Amino acid sequence: MKVLVTGATGGLGSLVVENLLLSGHTVIATSRNAEKAAQCSFYSKVTYKAFDISAPISTNLYEYYGQPDLLIHLAWEKLNEYKNEAHLGEILTQHKLFLDNLLQNGLKDLTVVGTCYEYGLQEGELEESMTTMPTMPYPQAKNLLRQHLEELNHKIYFNLKWIRVFYVFGEIKERKNLYTLLLAAIKNGDKTFNMSGGEQTRDFLSPAQIAGIIGKTALQNKVLGIVNCCSGKPVVLKEFIRHFLEINNYSIQLNLGHYPYPDYEPMHTWGSAKKLNGIIEAV
Repeated sequence: MKVLVTGATGGLGSLVVENLLLSGHTVIATSRNAEKAAQCSFYSKVTYKAFDISAPISTNLYEYYGQPDLLIHLAWEKLNEYKNEAHLGEILTQHKLFLDNLLQNGLKDLTVVGTCYEYGLQEGELEESMTTMPTMPYPQAKNLLRQHLEELNHKIYFNLKWIRVFYVFGEIKERKNLYTLLLAAIKNGDKTFNMSGGEQTRDFLSPAQIAGIIGKTALQNKVLGIVNCCSGKPVVLKEFIRHFLEINNYSIQLNLGHYPYPDYEPMHTWGSAKKLNGIIEAV
């Protein structure tokens, strides 16, 4: 199968591309920076086509990318700036135009990566059928893009899969998160690690697990629509971190309560994996 992957040089994008290649698929990788792409380990194994989504579109992108069988859309800007209003402005507009061009010119299978933040501050087990209540520009823009694609799908038939990624615990290239900050503190020889109170209930997956779920979801068409990318297993954050430190023989102490709890996250939330499990069982 010929698979187009946007954001291919990013942390998750690189993992998705590598997984697809290992499974024997033909990959068209795209990003805005050709020099950066040339440094990726997969570069010689894919067809690379540079494209800047923020630039005006004056070509048939479906033809430009060699008529791919499906698209896995991972590209998005300012991922470390959830509250940046640009998500609701030029970024959302650019991604609408990019995807519309591909779909209107022949693309029939689309998978887009969204975020669990689309659920907003709702607590407990989050199911795909729940009403979205995003509170920040980034998830608000993602939610609007999904709604736009669903409306377009009433006019143009295509398979649409929308993957809401939950919390990641692991290193993602060029991204800072709890894991990378903790490992940096350990590497620096710090005696303590500053964090929140750690009472939050969360749902964690590693980057490799997330990339695997993205690929499996994209490559099948029995389960369409919104899919939670999650473990379905709630854990208390501080206990999760302590277990990680214990099994890796790290001696750093947690300085709980140093930071306030983020105002954009619910205290106790995890994803329902029922729909995802249906995909995994079918593959």
